[in-house]
Amino acid sequence: MGTKIKISHFLKSFFIVLVIWLIVKLFFAGAYNIPSKSMEPTLLQGDFILTNKLVYKISDPYRGDIVVFDFPYQQVFGPHLLKVTFIKRVIGLPGDVIEFHNGFLTINGKPLKYKKVGETEKWIIYEEFIPSKLGLRKHLVRFYKTPLLESSRWGVYAEAIPEGACLKRSELYPEVCQVIKVPKGYYFVMGDNRDNSEDSRFWGFLKRDLILSTPFVIYFSGKVPTLTPRQGNLFSGFIQLIHALLHPRFDRIGKPLIY
Repeated sequence: MGTKIKISHFLKSFFIVLVIWLIVKLFFAGAYNIPSKSMEPTLLQGDFILTNKLVYKISDPYRGDIVVFDFPYQQVFGPHLLKVTFIKRVIGLPGDVIEFHNGFLTINGKPLKYKKVGETEKWIIYEEFIPSKLGLRKHLVRFYKTPLLESSRWGVYAEAIPEGACLKRSELYPEVCQVIKVPKGYYFVMGDNRDNSEDSRFWGFLKRDLILSTPFVIYFSGKVPTLTPRQGNLFSGFIQLIHALLHPRFDRIGKPLIY
């Protein structure tokens, strides 16, 4: 009897989520799942989000926006049934000058404010405050206590950006540009999980035309296995959804992402 109830509950939950996904996919919004940890602690691996596909048709991204975009270098991952999409946070706008100081940032000569809010054996969590036309925007960022790749805290890999965009190289790590200028028509994006994110520091600036949407709510969440871009295919999102339904995180369902 108990097994039948569980199966019935699973099928009911699956049907509801599937209907919601189909409706929003057809009209005005995109539905995506978060397959990696690059945006933690803001977005967890296994969060399923709805995104606004209209907002960037009538306006440009602001600093601090979370954006979904087509990855600029699809050939890196080989042939796919679907395009690879990434999700990161906009740090720099066209024309911005960004400077790196061991993970902390300065934008247009003004150091960003950071407030330590948490710590574990592995991590230190800060609130990062980014100035934008919408005011001072606050979000969480996370750093390893012992970074896997310390050079990424000091800049952008020079080979990933045009020569004219590199204003100063790091003295500690000459292979990275410590001070950069974002070219016209491009954006600089980073993950909130700063020591575990494949972002503009590694592959360069993001062209405006590739930005698709911005998330506004987590409509479902659950524990899922890690999914790399190379493993993405027509069925991977469906499989991730089944894992999430079997291991739900109810406290994250309905969490807004607009602030």
